[in-house]
Amino acid sequence: MQDVWRLFAAIEIPPEVRDRVAAVRDRLRDAGWRAKWVTPEGTHLTLKFYGNVPVDDIPALGAALRPAVATARPFTIEAAGAGAFPNPRRPRVLWLGVAGDVRRLGALQRSVEQASAAQGYPPEERAFHPHLTVARVRPEDLGSLRDVERRLAEIAALPPLPIPVDRVTLFRSELRRTGAVYTVVDEFPLGGAG
Repeated sequence: MQDVWRLFAAIEIPPEVRDRVAAVRDRLRDAGWRAKWVTPEGTHLTLKFYGNVPVDDIPALGAALRPAVATARPFTIEAAGAGAFPNPRRPRVLWLGVAGDVRRLGALQRSVEQASAAQGYPPEERAFHPHLTVARVRPEDLGSLRDVERRLAEIAALPPLPIPVDRVTLFRSELRRTGAVYTVVDEFPLGGAG
């Protein structure tokens, strides 16, 4: 049987933004909210989720991603705003928003998607909505969420934090009882980035 790794391509997040994720998580948890909270150290901005990829196929995927990513120049986005999917009345995912040069971020994501499709990984059917997940809300936890719109507005009012984008990172995700563990598999610099 062939060995497979669960992979995704993402933008790594700087420590100041991970600290914001931790502060938001702590604020909501202290308010009595129950959810499946993310580990701030693992916070990233996903561009493409691959699922299970045969280990033997990873070099070809990397070879396709490297030139696709190199066509973009480094840019900066921001962690700004907050919200919930599908909406604040029935939240399933609580998130911090992404602002700044989202047009270039969208172009980078499309380049990753196209390079991946050429390797046999079907494009995502949903529109790309960049965000940083703070928590996943289970149905049994919905009753613990109070004043969702007000709390999200308070978080959205926090000052934006910069997120420099100079590379795309291919991560392996290993699901464990204690949560997902992410390991860097490869990094693809944007054009002009070291």
